[in-house]
Amino acid sequence: MKKILTLTLLFTAIISFGQTTEFIFDWDTIKKNDKLPQKEALWMQDNLSGDEITEVVKLVSALSTPATAQMLVSYFYLDGSYSKSAIKPYIDSLTVRPPDGDAGVIRVAYLASRLKNTLVDIARGYKIYTFEFKGKSIEIPEFKDDIINENIDLSFDYEPAQVILDILSKPDVAYHEILPKLNLYQFDRLVKHRHASFYPIPLSKERFATCLEIAASTKPLDELYKYMNPIGLLYFTDIINNLSLYKQQIKNISDNERAIFRYINASIAPFLPPNAKFSRKVSFFYINNADGWASGDVIGMDMNYIKDSYEKFLPLLTHETYHGGQNAVAIEDLTKRDDNIQAFVKVLTYLFKEGTATYVAPASKKSKLEREADIKKGIELLEEIYSNTIVNYNADKSIQLRNIGLRQAGPFYWVGAEMSRVIVKELGNEKIASVIPLGGIAFANAYLSAIEKSKTEKNMFSKAFVEYIHELSAS
Repeated sequence: MKKILTLTLLFTAIISFGQTTEFIFDWDTIKKNDKLPQKEALWMQDNLSGDEITEVVKLVSALSTPATAQMLVSYFYLDGSYSKSAIKPYIDSLTVRPPDGDAGVIRVAYLASRLKNTLVDIARGYKIYTFEFKGKSIEIPEFKDDIINENIDLSFDYEPAQVILDILSKPDVAYHEILPKLNLYQFDRLVKHRHASFYPIPLSKERFATCLEIAASTKPLDELYKYMNPIGLLYFTDIINNLSLYKQQIKNISDNERAIFRYINASIAPFLPPNAKFSRKVSFFYINNADGWASGDVIGMDMNYIKDSYEKFLPLLTHETYHGGQNAVAIEDLTKRDDNIQAFVKVLTYLFKEGTATYVAPASKKSKLEREADIKKGIELLEEIYSNTIVNYNADKSIQLRNIGLRQAGPFYWVGAEMSRVIVKELGNEKIASVIPLGGIAFANAYLSAIEKSKTEKNMFSKAFVEYIHELSAS
């Protein structure tokens, strides 16, 4: 009897510790009680539907105490969301201990809702990020079969995406189960790429696995965070919220593989040497910070940026595959240079690689005014880099400027694309194709040759910058 009584008391204690009595939101009742947060409750009444209020109140009520929500501040730092300035006031407010009981439920529910609305608005405003699925199908543009280079072999690698989908398909999967599944070569290249200096918050396997664990969790605290940050946890919240649609996405691409391969081949072949021969695999991932990237022999695409907006998928895929072609035909530059000169040449190489790829297939859509603004900004950055490498060497400053030019398909992409346009216009596709193996110096020199030939195009660079390009070309 004593044993039964002990077990009963233990079970009761667990239940009472694990949850509170669910608060029922009723504005007419709340506004009569001056002990409850009136402004917060009014905001919820005015800005949320009845179902939305019920959802967030239920999530907060599932916590043992509203103050538990203070722990969520660390989640924003874990996934890097804290860096979004628009939400910092709400994160700061979340650090303050809320009242106990119903007042605390209203306070935390209000903060969670404001955070969610703000983060959704931010996500909807991203130009390269597709916020939601639209029910679209894949449509392949027309292309000419006779320009396809049969020596270019393309394939898709679904394994990284499938691993992530499989992990998130298992509720409450444990960290120790997740970590071994991330021991893929493709994930190693992803982590290496996301560790580059132009990413302010580097990725590690531990951060990767922890965000996956929380995204798959059904614990009340984790569920509340996923509610308030729909693109949090390295965007894994978005994946788990749309799991079936992401699985369908992979099927749609698989069903259209051959047509996609031939379209990409026809798009990039004219801008590579005729004897280009390479085999490239495009690996699909789901994570934040880039829609497409390349690291070593891995070409990666983060398909959460695409969803079913396949009109974005095809040019982005073409852009990243073209990088594979660039790498395949590249002639290694073994020239020994002083550090300052090498830093300048490295910037020219980035400009060349991203610029030609952007000309062949822009990774994002921009209006004419946006392109012109980026080109102007890119020229200013390049001239400043010249001043901080060749004129007076400041390594830290030159790296900082370089990162600004490259971050999020930045100004260097569009300056390089404009240079490519001029080269093709004045000297033809063949000229671009011929300089692809040779690198940034040859590309810059080809642009200057095109300018000298042109009767309409004007040089974008300063006299000192141009003279130094000629000097590099002659050395």
